[in-house]
Amino acid sequence: MFRDEVPFFLSKERGKVIYLASSNKNIDIYFDMLQEKGIKNIVKVDDLLDDESFYRINYELIDTIKNKKEYIILISLEGILKNYIFDGERLCLKLGKVISQKDLIEKLESSGYTRNYLVEKRMEYSIRGDIFDVFPPSGENPVRIEFFGDEIDRISYFSIYTQKTVEKISEVYMYIDKNNENRISFMNIVEKIHKKDLKLFIENPELLRYRLEENVLRDREKEKEIRDFFIDVEEKFTPLEVIKSDNKKFSRKKDFTKDGIKYNEFSQIRENDYIIHENYGVGIYLGIEIIDNKDYLMIKYAGEDKLYVPIDGINRIERYICDPGNVPEIYNLGRRGFKKRREKLEEEMLQFAKDIVAIQAKRAMNIGYSFSPDTVWQDEFEEKFQYTETRDQRRAIEDVKRDMESSKVMDRIVCGDVGYGKTEVAVRATFKAIMDGKQVLLIAPTTVLAQQHFERFQERFQEYPITMDILSRLKSDKEQNETIKKLQSGSLDVVIGTHRALSSDVKFNNLGLIIVDEEQKFGVKAKESLKKIRNSVDMLTLTATPIPRTLNLALLGIRDISVIETAPEGRIPVETMIMDNNKKEIRDAIMREIAREGQVFYIYNVVKSMEKKLEELRKIVPKFINIEYIHGKMTPKEIKARLRAFEDGEIDILLSTTIIENGIDIENANTIIIEGMDKLGLSQVYQLRGRVGRGKRKGYCYLVKDADKDFGKKAAQREESLKNLEPTGGGFQLSLEDMRIRGAGEILGDKQHGALETFGYNLYMKLLKEEIGKVKGEEKSENIVKIDLDEEAFIPDSYISSNEKLVIYRRALDIDNLDELLLLERELRDRFGKEPREVKNLFRFLKIKILAKIANVVEIKSTEDGYFISFNEVLVNFEKLHKLISDGKARYSQREKGLYYKGEMVEFLEWYLGGENDRVL
Repeated sequence: MFRDEVPFFLSKERGKVIYLASSNKNIDIYFDMLQEKGIKNIVKVDDLLDDESFYRINYELIDTIKNKKEYIILISLEGILKNYIFDGERLCLKLGKVISQKDLIEKLESSGYTRNYLVEKRMEYSIRGDIFDVFPPSGENPVRIEFFGDEIDRISYFSIYTQKTVEKISEVYMYIDKNNENRISFMNIVEKIHKKDLKLFIENPELLRYRLEENVLRDREKEKEIRDFFIDVEEKFTPLEVIKSDNKKFSRKKDFTKDGIKYNEFSQIRENDYIIHENYGVGIYLGIEIIDNKDYLMIKYAGEDKLYVPIDGINRIERYICDPGNVPEIYNLGRRGFKKRREKLEEEMLQFAKDIVAIQAKRAMNIGYSFSPDTVWQDEFEEKFQYTETRDQRRAIEDVKRDMESSKVMDRIVCGDVGYGKTEVAVRATFKAIMDGKQVLLIAPTTVLAQQHFERFQERFQEYPITMDILSRLKSDKEQNETIKKLQSGSLDVVIGTHRALSSDVKFNNLGLIIVDEEQKFGVKAKESLKKIRNSVDMLTLTATPIPRTLNLALLGIRDISVIETAPEGRIPVETMIMDNNKKEIRDAIMREIAREGQVFYIYNVVKSMEKKLEELRKIVPKFINIEYIHGKMTPKEIKARLRAFEDGEIDILLSTTIIENGIDIENANTIIIEGMDKLGLSQVYQLRGRVGRGKRKGYCYLVKDADKDFGKKAAQREESLKNLEPTGGGFQLSLEDMRIRGAGEILGDKQHGALETFGYNLYMKLLKEEIGKVKGEEKSENIVKIDLDEEAFIPDSYISSNEKLVIYRRALDIDNLDELLLLERELRDRFGKEPREVKNLFRFLKIKILAKIANVVEIKSTEDGYFISFNEVLVNFEKLHKLISDGKARYSQREKGLYYKGEMVEFLEWYLGGENDRVL
């Protein structure tokens, strides 16, 4: 049935087409292919798991059927079984249209919408000044409407992640009535369509009937309905064609360039959070207060003491992250308590800094092999990668190549969430090493992960004369000895293995690169072996959640780090839910996944009662569902065979220990149930959760806990952390959060524990880096410009709410160039509407600050008829100032050592930094 990898009847047919597919997998394949062919108006009705996705698909379906002359509907058996809303209120919004915002709000709220400050999910709306955001049940993206009075002045789609506009449009149609309960069957919808225009195709009807009888339906009424459906379509639709499908799989190059980072910051400070000021210590953040037309951060200290920090001092404040078991000590402001404590601890930090610098110096002296620049083969090999690299992935690849080509021994960590493309970074580094005749070792903590890497590398290298083998328990002693001989002789380019590859009998002929996947999973002996090799051979470490020690060493510069945090396009966040250990709830979760032809991981980390758990599960689900288990005490061949059967779809539920937390990549398994979550670490739960949601389907993670069991404060914090993690890109951030929960003192040893408790993790790292700079003899270059413009320059609450504007302030004050400042200004206008006078003044202030810093200005302050400007006398351009004075536009005060200027400050600074023709004053 496949011609040029496209279903011919779909790519050539025009008009109204309905295609009943025999599997959801086929629907996904056809949908992608047809989109690549540029065919419009394709609707796929497959994964109707939750209400949100059902309403979206429902409204897209009726919108297409009612309003498009040509379309293709790809529908599954489950889609046929659903009842649909066929009538609903459709709202039309066009540029220039006059509509009362009050009427619009009433319409939305009567349909079940709720108001939120920022729209984050469907059926929410938001009002911020003239900006009206709404996320209807229909359509892919939320809609932003900007009003001028009651007239629509702008309409656009915006990203739920960045909150920024992605596409401007002139009109939009939205179905808003979610409360319509008058539903009809899909067959009734078909009846309503003009039959003479309709072409209906059924794929594998025998398979569909079998699935109805054996796998899905136990409801006699529904069974009859479907049987009648087949009779009806055969009798009433002459264009009916029966299609045989071989369920063939295809690979296509996909564009994975979409940004997936959510707009809010992990370290965002909220009211009543502990914060730490580098000069005054830990306090409690109370919010923002306006004093003399400026925003100040209000911080509570011991007793009734309060500190008011001007907003441009925000870089001196951090969210306090340390051991949650200890309440931090809060000092009075008027005493020297914190200052004395800081001075004492800085002495200890200075010694620690000297130790770190010594390690860095030793590392810099390690001269390694300099790999050659990329070859034509390398370019050709990389071009065959089936996905388009994300921005961060490209950067990580460039970092690794640069390290390999330098004379320094590489020791780089590539950190990225599951499915973000770390393996491809390793694949390219491997190919580069082989091009120079070097051997490569990749080691993984489990035989399962090693096997998966072996298969992926084989697939990528299949067109090239590269020899590779695997060294693990999956091989017999005889096979392992053969592999070792080939390594010693140099006839093997790549070996992938477990810690077995680090044994003393394994010798290489010309080892040039070691790749370590999930280093934290290895034992002490393996880590010691790696430490010995690290100083002489280029090493690349891959990790989704770097252990705190590794992360810390990377942040201190002892090891290099590349972070991949851009989510692949189409990646849907995994939904995490906590549920009680209840048979009905567990059965429902399983059956929801089975109903959409998916598979389930069930994590149960107790080997001795694994078979008992297997029988429990078999009792609560229908007999046609196949369940098997794996655990680390089984033979490697048994594990491999069952994993293969699961991957091939022969097993519906895989009961497993945490053995599957790394490396298992099965796109059809999108529900994971984790029993005994309280006994697992936060990073471990996160890794397990990463086994699902790796494709385009929504993934679900159920954390099972006993309702009557008290897990304690730290377990409760783990639970809360998992719920609050960014939906994508959270692995790196989770390491910091895990560090906070477990207490960061153990990372740096007992001597630094007190410093960590006092300063918190963020400030500690900042101060330690300063001490390292002192040891290295680096000058602390902090060009602070004192600016007093005597005008209202802040963000009013009426424009942006307190918590959100703190994020904006931090971003704004970190900007050091005009291009980025302009982008932020445009973003605020897009997200929050036309800026008030105070915000315009703020951006003018920031522009002056950036220009003044470049111009080596020390101070700017308003005067009665202009400005007073003081320069760094060593770096001042006297020629330009003399010209200004001689032209009568300024006068110099010898006593105050500064310039009095009567013009516009931005124009002056641009002229001073530019040429004679730049805005002549």
